[in-house]
Amino acid sequence: MLGEIQQEEMMYEHLQKRRHSERRFSSFSFFEEQEEYLNNPKHLVPIEDIKIEDIKVGKAKPVSIINEDATFSSKETSILSEDHEDIYPKLTQLDASHLGDFPAQYTVLALTKHQFPTIGVYVDDRIIPGFKYRVQRLPGHQAINAKKTYLFHDNPLILTSISRGYARRFNFERNQEFPDEENYFYSDNHHGGYGFEIHAIFEGDKFTIYDANHEQQGILDVTEIVGHQIETGLSYKNGKIERKVQINFIAKVEFYDSGILQEVPLSGSALCVKDKDWISAKTIKIVDVCIRQRKYYLVQGYHDQFRRIHVKDANIPTKYTITGLSSYEMPVIGTYIDPRILPGFHYKIRISNRKKYLFNGQALRLQSIGAGYGKKLTFESNTHLNAENYLWSDNHQDGLACEVRVIMNKMKFSIVSDNQILGEATVFRTDLPQIEERMERVEFASDRFGYIKYVHVDVMCHIKIDINDSGEFHNENLVRVYGLAVARKDPGRRNAYVERVINVGLDSQLNLIFARSHKGLTFLPKH
Repeated sequence: MLGEIQQEEMMYEHLQKRRHSERRFSSFSFFEEQEEYLNNPKHLVPIEDIKIEDIKVGKAKPVSIINEDATFSSKETSILSEDHEDIYPKLTQLDASHLGDFPAQYTVLALTKHQFPTIGVYVDDRIIPGFKYRVQRLPGHQAINAKKTYLFHDNPLILTSISRGYARRFNFERNQEFPDEENYFYSDNHHGGYGFEIHAIFEGDKFTIYDANHEQQGILDVTEIVGHQIETGLSYKNGKIERKVQINFIAKVEFYDSGILQEVPLSGSALCVKDKDWISAKTIKIVDVCIRQRKYYLVQGYHDQFRRIHVKDANIPTKYTITGLSSYEMPVIGTYIDPRILPGFHYKIRISNRKKYLFNGQALRLQSIGAGYGKKLTFESNTHLNAENYLWSDNHQDGLACEVRVIMNKMKFSIVSDNQILGEATVFRTDLPQIEERMERVEFASDRFGYIKYVHVDVMCHIKIDINDSGEFHNENLVRVYGLAVARKDPGRRNAYVERVINVGLDSQLNLIFARSHKGLTFLPKH
């Protein structure tokens, strides 16, 4: 008798759970409407048209993916919001016949509004070679609560081609971090299907800021991508594919008029274009970007030929605008000389609106800066009696651009780590800019000051190393070297000198050898 009562109670409890589950899943709050373009194009069947009863009896394809014993609170029924996409499945039915393909139907889970689906013979027509995508394995009905997994180590890659046939092969560019891996997969490799997310911009991208009058106002570096990049438009014009992608990001913004670098959150619409002759698409610009409560648009890359800087002389009430300076160059115009320009250091000089450098492109040591309104800058020369290497700060109406140089060709360094000499380096080429990070004023005695400059360098060096600890250096290699050079000018000395190069990195397999056995590398000059 007791056993029969317990069995009836268990049956009643099971019926209650089932009834509760059916009531929850029939609610329209469970299946919210999606935006027409983003989530419900013509070939996607709205999920409202799928009846739960048909799924349970097997009329809908594929078979049931809903657990009859599942229960949800009223708060949990709004499962299509992005806040819950990691927890709850979202059903989307796909019909390949609407794409002019085989009449195959599929149902995928957890497809969000920023993703384009592919499964079996179904390939969303917004998946186009030449664009960058991040690809997710969508969960199958047996892995509803599985953690999100992405292909290619979660890196967005350029889709190079899509093959024909029943199972479509998706070929991607090689991943630079994993060059030996074959980056491809087939549309029927995974039973749950795949979701493609387009990527238009990336961390580290650089842009130039333009106002509504198409005048350059500043520069911008993308530091972080916030949320997903969502396509909002796709069109074909004159043999080109144009896509519009809504993005949110954080960037370092520098306006020319203030020179202040600020990190601010921004949003806008990226315009991506793929020409038929291009291997990959290009992000041409980002429109509708609001900074300082004003609308701007961004153009890919720095365009220094229009970069404007406003300067003001602290001693004389004069103001100037100089155009065309790169971010690492210091201005000289009229009565104004940038305070970072100091005698004893070497500089390359050019007229601001020209690419050609003065003094045959040589980096010369600045000997002195004269007084007065138009200041005379005298540089080292081969003759002391009739020095020809000089100029006046007001000689050129457009101004001058000065680039500091601390590392020169043929300079020799010892490679040191933990007070152990590992090898030697000889500078071979110094073509790339040397960028001053900061300058410090150091007091040595009363009214006697010295200066220390920290300059980022990127040079080519011939490097020899001591592999066998024999005290002799062998195996010379030409290696690209990065580092932060510390150059100083002491009082009483005419010339500045390099004290050391720290935070050294080598663009070579030698860097792996040093990194495994030593804490860090330092270059010390050989005198």
